[in-house]
Amino acid sequence: MTTGHPEREKEHRKSSEPWFNTVKPKNTESPATARSGRGPAGVPEPTIIEPLPLNRKAAAKRSPRTLWKAALALGILASVVCGSGFLLNHLSKRSRPEPVETIAQVPGQPGTPQPVQAPEDKTPPLPEKHAKEERQPAVAGQNQGAAETKAEGSLPARREKDQGSRKSVEERFYRHLSGGLTAYHEKNYALARSELTKAQELKPNAPEVLEALAQVEAAVRLQSMGDFQAEAAEAEALEDWAKASDLYAAALALDRTLQFAVQGRERSLQRMEIDKRLQFYLQKPEALWSEESLARAVEVLNRAEGIEPKGPRLNHQLEAFRRLVKEAQIQIRVTLVSDNLTEVSVYRVGRLGRFTAQELLLRPGRYTVVGTREGYKDVRQEVLVKPGEAPLQVTIACREKV
Repeated sequence: MTTGHPEREKEHRKSSEPWFNTVKPKNTESPATARSGRGPAGVPEPTIIEPLPLNRKAAAKRSPRTLWKAALALGILASVVCGSGFLLNHLSKRSRPEPVETIAQVPGQPGTPQPVQAPEDKTPPLPEKHAKEERQPAVAGQNQGAAETKAEGSLPARREKDQGSRKSVEERFYRHLSGGLTAYHEKNYALARSELTKAQELKPNAPEVLEALAQVEAAVRLQSMGDFQAEAAEAEALEDWAKASDLYAAALALDRTLQFAVQGRERSLQRMEIDKRLQFYLQKPEALWSEESLARAVEVLNRAEGIEPKGPRLNHQLEAFRRLVKEAQIQIRVTLVSDNLTEVSVYRVGRLGRFTAQELLLRPGRYTVVGTREGYKDVRQEVLVKPGEAPLQVTIACREKV
């Protein structure tokens, strides 16, 4: 429709056009992008909405259908913008774009290359949930870093303490080891054993300590053997054969192959047996009065006579024992007197018959004389013949009738 007024018709056509046709893209490229001819990779170009002209008359003449279409277009555009923002956020998390250097020409200086950096990536801020999740690892990292710093700070002190402890152990170990070896060379084996045992407590498997302890034990054993031998020899000199035998037995307990101990114990046992028998006969001389006992006593005397060297005790025993054996072998004259009617018998001698007097030669000892006669009571009389006594006279006759 033509009104004859060109300006009014132009204004009428402009106001009757849909409002969304007034949206025009606006070039928002950076100067570098504009000069290079390309934008950042993966970044869509934003769309700028220009403000609508405030035409009250045109707005008043718009129909409801036109308003509905405008609202729909506005919603679609808002959805596109929001989606673009979330897409940018997602892509920026997955891979940051590398800085791109391009060669551009500076105006006024053609042909001069200039490095051009890509525009800064301005992504929308993360939601509050993602920011909180990122702050938590950061706080944990700070705590861990503080703990590590504290541990690193105490580590030198701990190392210094450990080194001091090890140094103290080493010093005490060598002090005890040195003291033990010194005592060993001075033949103070008790002190050496004590010091080396303390060193072994500090280092149980130290070879030098084990070797030193073995030497100490060997020296102690040798010293004990020497002590036993010396004490046994002293006991032999005193003719204390029981003590000497025990000392040789103790030496053999250390080493069964010690010849001095083997021979010494055998010698001591023999001398101890002879000493006991000599003492027995010397204390009980009447034991020599029987033929069997006298024969055993003579055997003991011969063995004792063959011992060399003889000590004072053995010489004294042999002197007394020789006298006893000699006296036991000397016969004493005994005269028996009877009535020639009584039958006379002497135990250990035999039957003598009837006589008025009869002489007998008897060795020292006890004898029993028995007289018997028919119709008379028997008579019995004990006769003790002692060594060295004068001749004896014994009367035996049956005079009491039955």
